Amino acid sequence: MQWYEYFLKRVLLFIPIMWGVSIFVFLIVHLVPGSPAVTMLGAQATPELVEEIERELGLHRPMPVQYVEWLAGVLQGDLGTSYSNRRPVASVLAERFWVSLQLVLMTFPVAFVFAIPLGIAAAMKKHSKVDYASMGIGVIGVSIPTFFSAVLLMTVFAVWLGWLPVSGYVSPREDLLESIRHMILPVTSMALVAIAVMMRMMRSSMLDTVGEEYIRFLKAKGMSRRTIMLGHALKNSFIPVITIMGLQFGYMLSGAVVIEEIFAIPGLGRTILQAVLQRDYPLVQGSVLLIALWFAVVNLVTDLAVAYLDPRIMEGDS
Repeated sequence: MQWYEYFLKRVLLFIPIMWGVSIFVFLIVHLVPGSPAVTMLGAQATPELVEEIERELGLHRPMPVQYVEWLAGVLQGDLGTSYSNRRPVASVLAERFWVSLQLVLMTFPVAFVFAIPLGIAAAMKKHSKVDYASMGIGVIGVSIPTFFSAVLLMTVFAVWLGWLPVSGYVSPREDLLESIRHMILPVTSMALVAIAVMMRMMRSSMLDTVGEEYIRFLKAKGMSRRTIMLGHALKNSFIPVITIMGLQFGYMLSGAVVIEEIFAIPGLGRTILQAVLQRDYPLVQGSVLLIALWFAVVNLVTDLAVAYLDPRIMEGDS
């Protein structure tokens, strides 16, 4: 299979994936008990007023009709109007997405810088103190829930020591240094899990690669272990690691829901949580659709990167 054929095949998978996601999201949101009209009216909700609001919102029509109209709008770039703030969903998501993207783009490099060297060091010094220490860090990082590590970091570095802000968000355009200070705790909380996962995969992949025939051949030639590991095994070991890195990069956006709520960051995750609580159907649907698109794009880039490093994948996909 040629490169362009592989790329085209992966891009065409977007259509059924996004269509399936749109159906799933629409059904799940509309099957959740409760009415947006009741949430909007609050204590003033009466059956008559609820029915009037639902007619204004178009919720009295059959669900298939609502879905077709919503999907037609999505295809034209119109995600609807948010019930809670009476603004176009697209403009709300445009504001909140860049905040979450800033959090992800700061978290991923931190995770990469720590995870990859630790994984390599653990593989090169198997059964040593470095290996056991890195594995311990990996187990702790995977075992501790993100919300617990976030609260713990906040308590120690913000409340007890007072070194960092407790919560809040400052745009880099307003004050770059203050923006970084506000992001240190959220980024650290999110990076801990990613570091643990990526580090363990790096170590495992390198140890698997060392068992290959060509590595044994290089050892027989008298090549040093350091040269073999860093000069030959490292490149091939990165193929499964890149896949995990892509998954972690995708998960960070959706996984920011808890972190953004704890640290009061006005990002996409916090927007989804508030939209669910307020029964804001258009905002929930648009947010989840955006996250699904994010995952699809990240997976596409990951697949292409892996196929570039190992062309045999394209042959097996034909």
